[in-house]
This record gives sequence, structure tokens and C-alpha cells, in this order.
Amino acid sequence: MNHKKLRRLYPSKPIRAIVPYPAGGPADNAVRIVQPGLDKALGQSLIVENITGAAGIIGAQRVKQAEPDGYTLLQAASPFTANLAVRPNSPIDLLRDFVPIGVTGNSVYALCASKGSGIKSVADLIGRAKARPGEMKVGSVGIGSAHHLIAEALKAVLGIDLTHVPYRGEAPAIPDLLAGRIDVMFLVTAKPLIDSGQIAGLAVSTGEPWFNLPGLPTLASLGYKDLVFSGWNGLMAPKGTPAAAVSKLSQALEATLKQEASVKAFNAMGFKPGEGTAAGLARQIEHDMRVYTTVIRERNLKFDS
Repeated sequence: MNHKKLRRLYPSKPIRAIVPYPAGGPADNAVRIVQPGLDKALGQSLIVENITGAAGIIGAQRVKQAEPDGYTLLQAASPFTANLAVRPNSPIDLLRDFVPIGVTGNSVYALCASKGSGIKSVADLIGRAKARPGEMKVGSVGIGSAHHLIAEALKAVLGIDLTHVPYRGEAPAIPDLLAGRIDVMFLVTAKPLIDSGQIAGLAVSTGEPWFNLPGLPTLASLGYKDLVFSGWNGLMAPKGTPAAAVSKLSQALEATLKQEASVKAFNAMGFKPGEGTAAGLARQIEHDMRVYTTVIRERNLKFDS
């Protein structure tokens, strides 16, 4: 079937988007925000299905093994890139096993400090950490997580020594941050805690100021241009999916993300709508892999296989 004919006929039945994370999480919410717009643009229903387990690997493998016909998609997310950088033998490699459709949404990592630490700025953090090498603690959502690798990059760029304390997610770490049992941490869910004065926001990790944390400088603006990271989620299709189908999906996603309803819904959850293009998602994944593998190599980090 030629390219033009496939574009005209596709899609001819509902499309399934597999989210490899629980319902109600950021990746799930993001694809459900664009679901109505994609339904309308494509003329077929987008059916969202949550298949969880093994840190997203089970759902991703289901898509990897699906027929590459454009009717089974993966809602991928940034943890996949950290996992692959940490475990090169992972059964899922986003750029080897899938083709990008587009970023659905982006989130920010905010560098925060406990109130009890007395740290109110990145300069404070540097001064206190250098005065007490290795004594201050930085939390993460687990060994080898994006939070962990970003914290290691922070330590390297700022020239400070912090002791890493891993948790099983942001939720169990936050009480220890509030109580001062850890001193600093990058958080995706920081805004309500900063707004209520329970923690101090120091900076954000994105290249530009974040819309709902306007009082926080970017790490890049403070002179740390290598500390630019963002969380993301995005749609992908199995490798081998016809280019005409991928193009049609990308165009529909890009148009949907520009709609006012989409922008408002993403902003309400503290996200910005993604770029929605295949090239944009490919660049994001390549950026993550380049930065994370560099951090692992330069920090000589070792992980269980």
C-alpha cells in the first residue's frame, strides 16, 4: 500500500494507547487530556489502557510485541531513559524498539530544601555543603532514578558532597524533608509545599522559568547551564510502524496540544503541553540518554544489573 493511500485510510478502527503506569498518575492524566482531541482529529476512538508492573517494563513490552500497524501505542515517560542509562541491558530501549510520535506533556524538577536546614538559595546550599562535606542529605525516589541522577549531576556541577538517601517515590520522602531528616531534594510535586511555606524552593531545572513557580530562578540562569532537565511523557509506536501512520498521529497530537482546553488541563496539573512532534520527542530522549550516561560515567556510579 502506498504512502498516500495509507494516510487516507488510516485509522480505520479504534487505537489503543497503553500507559505502563497506574491510573491517575502524570503519564495517565496526560494521555487522557489529549484523548478527546485525538478522537476528533483522527475520526476514531483512542482507548487508554493501564498495564502496570516492573517500573513500566511490562506495559512497554506489550506494545513492543504488538503489530506495528499504528493501532497500539505506548505512553512513554522520562523514567525509561534513566532506567536504560542505569541498566543498558534493559529489555526496553525507547529509540531501538519504538518510533516517536510526540511529547504530550512536560514537568519541572524543583530543587527544594527543608525549612530546618536554613537553606534559602543555591548559594546557601553550596556554602553549607562545603562547610560540612558529606553531612547533608539529598533525597531521591530510588537508586538509579532520574531524581538520583539529577542529584548526582547537581553535586558534580556545584562541587559539593551530599549523602544520597533513596525512597520509594516522592510521597514517602516528603515527610522526611518536612521534618529535616533530609536537607534537599528535587521534587516534581513541590508547588503546594512551597506555596504553603513548608519547604523552601531554591531553583527549577528547566531552561526557562516555570509558569507556576515564577519566583524560582532556573539553575541555568544561576550559571549552571549543564543542569537543565525536565520530566516528560510522550506517545510512541512500535518500531516498523508505517511512516504515514506516525505522521498522521504526530500532526493530530501537535494540533490537539495547542487547543485551549489542552493547555488549561496541563497547566492545572503543573505541566506544560508538549511539542507534539516526533523530532521533539527524539531530541528529548537523546538528551536524557546523553546527560544520564555522562553523569554515571563521570561520577563512577555502579548499579545492580
